[in-house]
Amino acid sequence: MKKRHLSVILLLFLSDLSYSDSAEKLTIFDASEIVTLDEEVKSADAVLVKSDRIIALGSLDDLTEQYPKASINHQFQNDVMVPGFIEHHIHPFLSAITMNAEIIAIEEWDLPNNQSRAYRDRDSYMQKLSEIERNMRVDVPLITWGFHHYFHGELTRDDLDRISNERPILVMHRSYHEFILNTPALEYFEISREFVESLDEEARAYADYDRGHFFEQGMVSVFPKLLKYLGKPEYLLSGLQLTEDYLHQNGVTMIANPGAWLIESLQKAKNFVLGDEDTPFRSFFFPSALILSEQYEESELIEQAEALLEWGEGKVEYLPNRIKLFSDGAMYSQNMVLKDGYLDGHHGAWLMQEDLYRSVFKLFWDAGFQIHIHQNGDEALDLILDVLEENLKRNPRKDHRTTIVHFGISGANQIERIKSLDAIISANPYYVTALSDLYSREGIGPERALEMVRLGDVNRAGIRFGLHSDMPMAPGAPLHLMHSAVNRINFANNVAGPKQRVPALSALEAVTIDAAYIMGLEKDYGSISIGKFANFTILSDNPLTIDPKLIKDIEIKSTVVEGKHYPITGN
Repeated sequence: MKKRHLSVILLLFLSDLSYSDSAEKLTIFDASEIVTLDEEVKSADAVLVKSDRIIALGSLDDLTEQYPKASINHQFQNDVMVPGFIEHHIHPFLSAITMNAEIIAIEEWDLPNNQSRAYRDRDSYMQKLSEIERNMRVDVPLITWGFHHYFHGELTRDDLDRISNERPILVMHRSYHEFILNTPALEYFEISREFVESLDEEARAYADYDRGHFFEQGMVSVFPKLLKYLGKPEYLLSGLQLTEDYLHQNGVTMIANPGAWLIESLQKAKNFVLGDEDTPFRSFFFPSALILSEQYEESELIEQAEALLEWGEGKVEYLPNRIKLFSDGAMYSQNMVLKDGYLDGHHGAWLMQEDLYRSVFKLFWDAGFQIHIHQNGDEALDLILDVLEENLKRNPRKDHRTTIVHFGISGANQIERIKSLDAIISANPYYVTALSDLYSREGIGPERALEMVRLGDVNRAGIRFGLHSDMPMAPGAPLHLMHSAVNRINFANNVAGPKQRVPALSALEAVTIDAAYIMGLEKDYGSISIGKFANFTILSDNPLTIDPKLIKDIEIKSTVVEGKHYPITGN
């Protein structure tokens, strides 16, 4: 008899399980390689699944000998199996809008219903916008996404009026933190001068009615009015379905939406599409303290956050005791708050003013919530670390997993402080791909731009980190995120900050086990381990051994989610 794999022996010892005792069907999946990311069993060529859970892994010979009546599924025998990819920070609603918008962006997008090329200068952008407007039906607004002022130049209400002074045109910035509307759009969405003047002082500072420009807090104030069109059921549901299809095609087996919009009709639409039993992944949501604080008194925030646990349905659920806070503005808008400012003298923007941020952080900290904080600038990072340190001293907590989200600009001297405070990082490595070249010339200069998202320093310091797309801020494609983090090749085809590259293994962990850890779900997800859900992504090649420059081109063959196979169309 061949020597049994240690994991099989351990399983039998602990559970005294025999095949004859189980009425449930057992299935053995084999593959040419299985990358488990399990500390006990680092590699295998077969995994045994009972219902939705993994109960053993090892060699195909061992498992078939131990379970002679188990069915054997050979469909992945020539492929590479890795833990199911986790996209732990996307925005399904914004992605749905993007899917249905006219995309004129700084990179190519390959979407289920739309393939668009890159537009990186003003002339090509304006020509494409005008072309789209001329060829549209006369009775619909033009909704477009992807504009970026550092690539495409200044854009105002007057510019859009020259394209059409009859059709409503809504331009959504690449960051989704800014909107530009022409005169017919202002009228269509009922955004009047009187409405803008009625906003509170903070929002008015970011709302320019004459230029049709609304950003950061101004954007938040006008956004509900845009739902007149963007929230229409046929528009929203089709976009959500396309988002689902896109994520599946990219091997995603679980998503999270931190900071979801607190609009119940939108949540019902997400539940309807993403909560369906046939959806090939689970979705986990948690609320935004920024949005909650705009709707409720501070004394009500905990109660209102907990009330949202009832909002999920089916495969969509809200995670308890998680909250998202915000520090500074968008990276794509250059509204991050920087200690040394910008080359052109402009200033970033705070999304939550310091007094509000401090009081809300304390409130949720004392209630035992895991706090995720949107951050893009190094001055904002200092604020986050200062407040975290103050609260740790005042009310110590173990395993708090305070998460720094996006991690745009930071200083080398901040890394050790992050580690000492036991904070963790959820990074968007695509910032490097899209922005490091341009930002080295405009706005922040090469020293800061080329070192943005400094994951090499983070990895060497032993700080746990995950990778996310913040889709649609980046393609919701974990292999693309890995590629960005491992290679750091930007739009100029240069390596930005070579010392900030990370090994392929760290990048794979960042879209699997470390992503699960950030969500507090690592006991059930993130590795191919006994007792965890049977979530696998099936690839044509091993991302740990392939040429790193080819990671993003690996073919995604299929997924298995909770033991159920979800084929990818065309494979």
